Amino acid sequence: MNEHQPGSCFCRECRLRARLAAPTLYGFLGKQPGEPEVLRQVFAWCTWCATWHRHGDQTNQPGDILHRYPHCTTDSPYTQTGYLIAVTNIPLREVYGRMRRASSAQLMAIGDGRITPAIERLRAQVLPVLRPQYHGGRT
Repeated sequence: MNEHQPGSCFCRECRLRARLAAPTLYGFLGKQPGEPEVLRQVFAWCTWCATWHRHGDQTNQPGDILHRYPHCTTDSPYTQTGYLIAVTNIPLREVYGRMRRASSAQLMAIGDGRITPAIERLRAQVLPVLRPQYHGGRT
């Protein structure tokens, strides 16, 4: 295997190639329920794991584009290139509870490569439709 490629090598050229090939996910600023406000970070919905991945730091703002590698427990489509996170001005609390997350058993199955119809349904979820005020339209 050639180690000089995105996902295996993190030299400047490979990082640039990864960014150019990376898909874009929406990012939402906020914190998980029950966490202190100081933990406000960027959350992105991972369609591979069917769960939220936390990225960034308290300096991220709406409009930022972050390039991150996934926190997936197994090889995912994002492993080689990572993904771009387009930080929205939609608060995490408005979308967090609307997405059905994979259970611990389902995450273990994903890690083992066993994809059930229930996991396929979780992966097929789409984020709630963006309201017009969040993407420049009229309300």
